[in-house]
Amino acid sequence: MSTSVQSTTQTTSSAANQLPEVVYSPESPLAKPGKLVGDVFGDLWRYRELIWILFLRDLKAQFRQSYLGYVWLFLPPVMTTAIWLFLNAQQVIAVEETQIPYPVFVIIGTVVWQTFVKLLQSPVVSFAQGKPVFMKLNVPAEAFIAAGTARAVFEFLIYSIVLVPVFLTYQIMPPWTIVFIPLIVVTLMVTGTALGLMLVPIGSLYTDVQQAIPVIMGFLMYLSPVVFPPPRSGIASVVIAWNPMTPILMGTRDILTSGDTQHLMPMAAILVAASIICVLSTVAIRIVMPHLVARMGM
Repeated sequence: MSTSVQSTTQTTSSAANQLPEVVYSPESPLAKPGKLVGDVFGDLWRYRELIWILFLRDLKAQFRQSYLGYVWLFLPPVMTTAIWLFLNAQQVIAVEETQIPYPVFVIIGTVVWQTFVKLLQSPVVSFAQGKPVFMKLNVPAEAFIAAGTARAVFEFLIYSIVLVPVFLTYQIMPPWTIVFIPLIVVTLMVTGTALGLMLVPIGSLYTDVQQAIPVIMGFLMYLSPVVFPPPRSGIASVVIAWNPMTPILMGTRDILTSGDTQHLMPMAAILVAASIICVLSTVAIRIVMPHLVARMGM
């Protein structure tokens, strides 16, 4: 009997030792910024299986009751391209001549822009969807945000499939610069996510942010070289020149078609700046989380 009790006690003690240790302290997290950053990204690694499960769940639920399923992912860039081709053909709008066929110009710009918008929306939407879980359980909110970002990147890969028949139709053979595609994907992902993370604190308290993003981005689309080349003069040319999406949009087209690499350095600079913003915003969310939970629980 004593041996059995001792064995049970040892098993319980061993299980207790394997549980994560949580230490509460009145000391500000900013007192040890290095530890704070390590904790944030350490949690992302520890909860990687949960992130994968959330990613698969959302992916399956997105079109669970849809007959066409993932076909809906192809329709937005295709329909946007068709509309602008029609307007240009009917001379409703006057678009300057582009170095590549106009349909190719528009479809590449549309795919990149719509992915950027989804990446921008994803942190706010994912945070709101995960709110009922992380407010009750010891689960980091960053896991839900990471799953949403992964879903947006996956949809970008689906979007990109429409480029294949377009390139074949216009007999465009991608040059050697296609090896820089990973740089484009990472820059696009980090830039969109960084800006989205900055909106999470206020977006978690006010649903107006979720409603405003599509409206504002619909306007900003026309201040970016998505469906027309950058103007050479005027106020719009200055605004578009300083738009951080301009090097990404133009660089993607050049890398996939002409092989021009003039936008690679600006993209690398944007990636560095966006990475810093991404880290700072993630840490800021971790710091203000107790206050957000208190406000959301009211």
